[in-house]
Amino acid sequence: MAAKIVVDASVLIKWIKARDEELVQEARRLLSEVERRPLEVHVPALLLYEVGNVLLLKTRLSPSGLDDAFRHLEALPFNVAPPAMPLLTRAARLGRELDLTFYDASFLALAVELDCPYVTADRRLFDRARVLPRVRHLARVGSLS
Repeated sequence: MAAKIVVDASVLIKWIKARDEELVQEARRLLSEVERRPLEVHVPALLLYEVGNVLLLKTRLSPSGLDDAFRHLEALPFNVAPPAMPLLTRAARLGRELDLTFYDASFLALAVELDCPYVTADRRLFDRARVLPRVRHLARVGSLS
């Protein structure tokens, strides 16, 4: 059985749009590890909209560049978890406990549900969520073996 991880948009965007991003080498190492061994990446459906928003508002991609970025996104190896009531209620609880947005807490809730590591490049989110045992910052993720 393959190991699992949850990544958020702060990590996945580095797999698509590497220019002007910090921690690109660390993100690429993580993607290489995902491709090299049985390691399943899981994300809540929300990630697709977050990445789309970043591509639309924080890049200067042309319409064809956006199309290419979305094709690249579609080709990445990740599993999308649909919204489900237990996941939503867990996200709400975690958001309240850790003072996080519901969006950020959704990734944590999925990692808790799957009992797997959660990797983020968002320092603020990491600082608030690291009280949970399997939360890792991309800068220090190392091997997920």
